Amino acid sequence: MRLQAIAQFIAVADAGSIRGAARQLDMTQPALSRALQQLEQDLHVELLHRSGRGVKVTAAGEAFLARARVAEAELRKAAEEARYATDDTGTLLALGLSPVGASLFLPELVIGLQRERPGARIRILETTPSALLSLVRDEVMDLAITQRTRIHLDAGLDYRPLAEVFTGVAVRPDHPLLRQQPCSLQELAKAQWLYMTAHDSSDDIVSRSFIANDLPVPKAAVHCGSYFVALDLIAATDMVSVLPPLLLQDCVRRGRLAELRLAKAFLPIHLGLYTRAGSRKTAAATAAIDHIVTIARRIAQR
Repeated sequence: MRLQAIAQFIAVADAGSIRGAARQLDMTQPALSRALQQLEQDLHVELLHRSGRGVKVTAAGEAFLARARVAEAELRKAAEEARYATDDTGTLLALGLSPVGASLFLPELVIGLQRERPGARIRILETTPSALLSLVRDEVMDLAITQRTRIHLDAGLDYRPLAEVFTGVAVRPDHPLLRQQPCSLQELAKAQWLYMTAHDSSDDIVSRSFIANDLPVPKAAVHCGSYFVALDLIAATDMVSVLPPLLLQDCVRRGRLAELRLAKAFLPIHLGLYTRAGSRKTAAATAAIDHIVTIARRIAQR
């Protein structure tokens, strides 16, 4: 089995067609088809179901694809470590964060890493917890700081608790609900909500808090993955949302937002560090973890 063929198979699976993958790989369609056929012969399984509408990964192909992504990621890291065998400060650190993780750990984490490893290249991705777990599992990201979800932690991931975070409900300074403080969860259920999660998620702290109190989960008016956008929307509309304490306090101090006092607090967010189980960490990743743990200890003492 050739390593190049594995990369070609991943490209076809992602593109959904041999033609599209051939264009991306800068090779002819017949040559790519032959390479894929040879790979299937080597494995003695059918990886792709071919039709006039494109290709579809078979069940055997899906099983192979999951491992192939990890293998390709390991090879990329191996190549980088070989290039920086004497000085790994130039290696790329891929860091994933949920919005809550980003608000609590950045920019202090980046400043600390740049001071300790000035030549390090850092890639930051802010997205939802469920998306981050897949990226860490496939080693697209070296590590992720995000809240622990109810999704089963499989053998491909390690989890390290970092901090327990109590969120506050943010509204614009002249929001009608401010006249009803302390506000009950029943009243909040009627409000227009902005969720910092994917539209198909029921594992966010808002949903879990309402379910824990035997109340219907509020319907989201907007789903948003960035606090930068969310803050503008909350300040300009009647929407409400939960924010981590430091971010909310800063917005209140500036007069941009107000915190709505609740009759009963929401459940806390359990923030943690996810890494791929059994994966060898680069020096840059190890340094990042040390900084993350140090920051988490300070958060816990506040």
